[in-house]
Amino acid sequence: MTWKSPKDVMPWVGLYVWVASLVCIIAMAADAFKGFRQRKLWFPCRFFTINAASITLIAIAMKLPVDLNDHKFDDVDNMAKIVSMTFLVTMLANSLPSLGLMDDKELLMNMVASGILIITISVNFWIQFSTTATFITWITLLRYVFPLSWPFSIALTVSTSRRSLQRRYKELHRLASNRQELNFSYKGLARYVKKHWMMAETGDPQFAIACSPISSAFGVICSLFALVSFIQLLFIRHYMPDNFFEGTDYKWSIKLIVILQFIGIIIGSIAPIFRCLTVTSHFNLSKKWSKNHLNVFIVEKRWIQMLQLWKRSHVPSHIPGRCCKKVLDYMKNMILNFCVALQIMVVVICKIICLIPISFLILFSCCNLYKSLMKRFDKEPNASSSNAISDMEEYTPYVLQTHVEKLSNRILRNTLNSITQLLHESEETEPRNLMKLLEKSTGFYGVLEFDNDQVLPLHQEKIPNCWSLVAVTLTAIALALPKVGNDHAKGLLAGTREGLNFVTHTEESLNADGDLVKARKTARHVWTDVEVYGTWLQIDLQNKARKGKTSKEILQWLGDEAIKIVMQFMRFKDESLDHSLRKFIAASSMYTISQTILIQCNEQENWPTDEVIFELISTIIADMLLACFTNLPRVITIKCHDHAIEKREESIRTAAQLLGKSKKILKILKSRKLPNLDMESMPYIDKWHALPKNQMPNGCASSAMIQPASSCSSESFVVTIE
Repeated sequence: MTWKSPKDVMPWVGLYVWVASLVCIIAMAADAFKGFRQRKLWFPCRFFTINAASITLIAIAMKLPVDLNDHKFDDVDNMAKIVSMTFLVTMLANSLPSLGLMDDKELLMNMVASGILIITISVNFWIQFSTTATFITWITLLRYVFPLSWPFSIALTVSTSRRSLQRRYKELHRLASNRQELNFSYKGLARYVKKHWMMAETGDPQFAIACSPISSAFGVICSLFALVSFIQLLFIRHYMPDNFFEGTDYKWSIKLIVILQFIGIIIGSIAPIFRCLTVTSHFNLSKKWSKNHLNVFIVEKRWIQMLQLWKRSHVPSHIPGRCCKKVLDYMKNMILNFCVALQIMVVVICKIICLIPISFLILFSCCNLYKSLMKRFDKEPNASSSNAISDMEEYTPYVLQTHVEKLSNRILRNTLNSITQLLHESEETEPRNLMKLLEKSTGFYGVLEFDNDQVLPLHQEKIPNCWSLVAVTLTAIALALPKVGNDHAKGLLAGTREGLNFVTHTEESLNADGDLVKARKTARHVWTDVEVYGTWLQIDLQNKARKGKTSKEILQWLGDEAIKIVMQFMRFKDESLDHSLRKFIAASSMYTISQTILIQCNEQENWPTDEVIFELISTIIADMLLACFTNLPRVITIKCHDHAIEKREESIRTAAQLLGKSKKILKILKSRKLPNLDMESMPYIDKWHALPKNQMPNGCASSAMIQPASSCSSESFVVTIE
């Protein structure tokens, strides 16, 4: 492919613009799909947010409006440039709520970058207008350029809104956490989760922005843009001649760009339109509400609070001279006064635009048809009316008010229904394999059995144990045993897999010690090999079983392999890398546990069968997992309270899913007597293991345990490496 002039490259540049536009459209469509799926018709931004990546994509997609090389300005150029500007307004309207996710520094950086881009596009657009009298009218120019400043008006309120919502959240969190005795009560935990979900949903900064008049005004404008774009697409499809797009330097690519950006306008308008319609019906329609919204010239303090704060700030002391300070202060106040006036003008204009959907709301509220439609939409799918009313009364005090308006019962019911549905869905996906494994447990005695004091550590600095590493090591030993049915091995593997999902949440929430973090990472790497490849540190677990070795020989072999790995690590300790440290931690655990099981088996008069040893290991794993699960109520409550406002909803969603899946586990734990262990010690397996046997509830071993004979002999040995 050879190009004789830069014009020959322009179609491929147009294709580049088309790809950038396509990526933006896909991100907006993903947000729309997720909003419909979660029944959040105010469409929070998750994929298409204002950041460095999206600003770069927008800059590429806006190649046509900033292109000053073509001076013909024919109908094709006019259409392409206007479509691109409309697409830009739609993208800004779509991503508007994402401003609420940013802290002050991130907000400043992104708005500066967006400002530079928007000013560049607007100036180039104006230059083309001023140099060509027939290009576009002044009114049309303002229609596209003026809405580009609205996101900056919203940005001035984000910091104030976030602080207000965070302060209100802390007050309600103290109220929700006061006098809570959760224990293992599923209903009590469910109420706790629902209260925090109500706070997180109604206190989302994105929801506050979606409820603003600027967002609603964007919705009205985007509805017009979408309608015009749909008509234009039909016109191109049925009435426009095929050679209409052939007169530009972009050649065949200009048609692709125009059609795709028309489609992008329609898709991107879904979220702003639904935000406008949904927010209009989110508030209780009353005389006071109507009066506040019809009086468009009332501008709330929050819109100009940040600008007034900047006005009250002092001139820096390092500015030399009294006159310089005076001039600087005067110029600062003059600029900020202009910004205040501009901010008030933007808010008032947006409120005037919002009168369109508000007028329709007031009109339809007087019709019986509207009321009947609302009744059908608000019908409770899973609960009776009396239960719904009682639930609303319990959780309404935990609503974070966005502004001064009172949210309608419909949005509160939808919010409550969403978390209730999530809990029900999680209950239906209970870990069945894990429950079968836990049936082997009759107490917490297995926590004392995985490590024997007769087995000294291979190194003078003993590696602390964590729940996941012990579970993974025990599972690896069980899978290495010969003469164990394939179904039993698969069942243990599946049960351990499901149990580790709960263990991971516990350790990440409560085990923050550095050594335990290393042990947890080791367990994660070792588990991948055990689950997927049937290996432990690249050693085939079934190798000895296939060669006809006995369980005794296999246990001894695993201990010997662990000794080799530890010795190799100590020999090159100064040069060891992270993967070597992981091998050392895993080998230390394998040696201790395998030799403990070997000692227990040697204490018998007759060596137990492979099936009995497998049941012993399974019972130890079940007891140990249940001991770990005693921390689940605390983990759930911790996940309900995330200090980061942008992560709070996802954290509570995880807590709800964890609660739903653990319903039967909590029922088991509720019937168990716990050892005398304080709450701060319960997350640590070594604290459990250090308990005397007489303090462990139900201290007798289960039927699957190996009972020691009257006379015992130990064939175990201890290797200490210094």
